Amino acid sequence: MLNLLAEITTTMQLEWGNAYFGVGTSGGRPALCIFGFPIYFYALFIVTGMALAILIGGLYFKKRGYDPYDITIYALVIIPIGVLCARMYVYIFPWDETHMMSGWSTFFDFRSGGLGIYGGVILGYLAAFVCCKVRKQDFRIIADSIIPGLFLAQSIGRWGNFANQEAFGNLITTDYDAMVNLFSFLGRGRDHGFNGIAVWIDASNAGGVAGWYQATFFYESLCTFIGFLVCVLVLLRSKRYKLGWCAAFYGIYYGIVRLVVEGLRTDSLYLFIGAHKTDIKISQLVSVFTITLGILLLSQIYRKQLHSLYAKLFKSEREQLAKSRWILIPVTVLSLALAVTMFALGGESRFIVGFFATLLCLYSFLGIFALQDRLKLYCANCGKRNLPQGGWQSDRDKYRVQTAVYAVVSAALVAVALFSLIKWGIADGLDNGYVLAVAALLCCVYFVVVKLVPAVKNYISAENKPFESNIHCECGNVYDVKLNAFLLFFFPPKVYPDYGVENLKPWVDPEPQKGKKHKEKT
Repeated sequence: MLNLLAEITTTMQLEWGNAYFGVGTSGGRPALCIFGFPIYFYALFIVTGMALAILIGGLYFKKRGYDPYDITIYALVIIPIGVLCARMYVYIFPWDETHMMSGWSTFFDFRSGGLGIYGGVILGYLAAFVCCKVRKQDFRIIADSIIPGLFLAQSIGRWGNFANQEAFGNLITTDYDAMVNLFSFLGRGRDHGFNGIAVWIDASNAGGVAGWYQATFFYESLCTFIGFLVCVLVLLRSKRYKLGWCAAFYGIYYGIVRLVVEGLRTDSLYLFIGAHKTDIKISQLVSVFTITLGILLLSQIYRKQLHSLYAKLFKSEREQLAKSRWILIPVTVLSLALAVTMFALGGESRFIVGFFATLLCLYSFLGIFALQDRLKLYCANCGKRNLPQGGWQSDRDKYRVQTAVYAVVSAALVAVALFSLIKWGIADGLDNGYVLAVAALLCCVYFVVVKLVPAVKNYISAENKPFESNIHCECGNVYDVKLNAFLLFFFPPKVYPDYGVENLKPWVDPEPQKGKKHKEKT
């Protein structure tokens, strides 16, 4: 044991204290030494952020009616999964071809560094969602309670990048005396220089060129701290607060921040297709997704109000549907033109834009037919909308379409898994090929177990009886309507969930209440 302690302490260069408790560097990184074991400042910043996030989450759990100690359950689920997935993120999307070909042999060497915040956020979000479903709690409340702490944790955690001299931007100058060092009082000379705009990076961490670089870690730290303040002081205190505000704000705000900051960084992770490195910075691509999802969530929260405003542009609901078709036609044509242009110009970034433009084109194209299909519901005589006696559609038609769609998705995931396994895993010898195959198979298992199997069971158990498609309008007109079940799957009837918090009451500890009642009886 003493020999092991001696071996560990030899890696520490102490600047204060002794081998049992001191501060120094280990492997060039600042660390706290406790009984000869170095604990990196990088880890201390991250763990501090996690602890504060748990504390803040518990406070908002209590305010929204949940037991504040429930946050520990979510923390025990989210943090391990988040750390593992943050680690996976830098292996799935490496810096360069060398890191790509080196494989996953060092994956569990966490002390060597390498975490991608987006990986932890995305999979942590999904883990919280699953945990929420198991515990039968409202995920909107859970997400909005966790996100303020997540902002603060990210803000504090970015200072770990400062300690490790990483996550910096472009070179400003190589002259140390050209800029002020606010940390010169530490007496460490040029080590860890910082002034709010730039950070001093030594040659060993900057590709051989020491100098003042853009302090992108600080830009993001400051912006995420502002995001934390906005959540705590503005959004969650507003009398107009709606469930989902914080989640939507995080997606839009942090997505924009990361999109800009990532463009300045020189150590970004890139999207690889097989062994081919694209020109796409993966965090910028993910930022586009988070911004889009945040906007969609915000539109979902105010869906009823948006529909009401849009309806005011038309004289009747029937006219609204009829003219909306003509609005979707140019959207379809423009998105198709954009997709063709991007594919013709070539390049990975343009291919991504073209791919999503194609999806938009297909969705808006289907929307035209969906609107045409809904117009069948309106009476030709009086223009009033009526539903068939059998409802929107028969249960058997509904579950048949669900079965078909989920089966196609599952088959597509299996195809992706096989291609990744055979081409990139076996033929090219890439570890990421096997990882993608496993991920695709896990998604396939999810769709089969959670979506496909219940849809098949419901389809089998549904009564095979004729659909009552006849409609008796109040004006006396009688007509038959059977809507397209496939279009109803992608464009379901309007539903307006309640995102208000008026009925939410703060959590009250039941134990003191029991003691109070017992004292009253005695």
